[in-house]
Amino acid sequence: MTELELLNKYLPNDKKAFQKYKQGYPLQYLIGDVDFYGYKIKVNENVLIPRFETEQLVEKTLKLLKENNFLNPNILDLATGSGCIAIALKKQINANITAVDYSPKAIEVAKDNALENKVKINFAILDILKEDFTGNYDVIISNPPYVSFNEKVDEKTKYEPQEAIFAEHDGLIFYEHIAKKSKKVLNPKGLIALEIGYSQKEKVINIFKKYFPKAKIYGEKDYNGFDRFVFILNNYE
Repeated sequence: MTELELLNKYLPNDKKAFQKYKQGYPLQYLIGDVDFYGYKIKVNENVLIPRFETEQLVEKTLKLLKENNFLNPNILDLATGSGCIAIALKKQINANITAVDYSPKAIEVAKDNALENKVKINFAILDILKEDFTGNYDVIISNPPYVSFNEKVDEKTKYEPQEAIFAEHDGLIFYEHIAKKSKKVLNPKGLIALEIGYSQKEKVINIFKKYFPKAKIYGEKDYNGFDRFVFILNNYE
């Protein structure tokens, strides 16, 4: 079904919505929710619209957890946004999940989504760039802002929270902070799972090698053949 057909299905005869769509406003915000990994996720201008790549991050992470016998893992979801990653993981496995974001408005959306999907997740406001992580985690997962300010993006993304898209240091600053701060809270046989920009694989791998020299660190591609994920298996040389 095309986007226009979806618009007519969910918002029939809504002339204002049709006009906004013609002007480039995201269909997902007009409808108010998206399907993410089979679950209904509410979205608005306070949160990034979940992408297919992030579904694949969840899929690959679940596969790794199964392959490496992670049982009832303690999971930290950084820059949770709508809460889509945390919710999908919680629906699929037994886990204790903490999901954080710097934006109070994003956390409110994430809480609503957890309630809608009937899952218990610990939500907190935390600025990755300014605050340390607390606790001990078997898994740290994140789809942080990673687009360089010099990079061209789809015109429609101007309606999404820009701080959830763009990042300093050529898009790498969040990975630098995640690597440094995860060292203190990741359990000895832990996993870090990251979504990255298509040209960032080697740089992100090198950042994490500095803090996790004994880890197995590697990149994986998305369905379109782009390098979009990095995984760090701590002490799995």
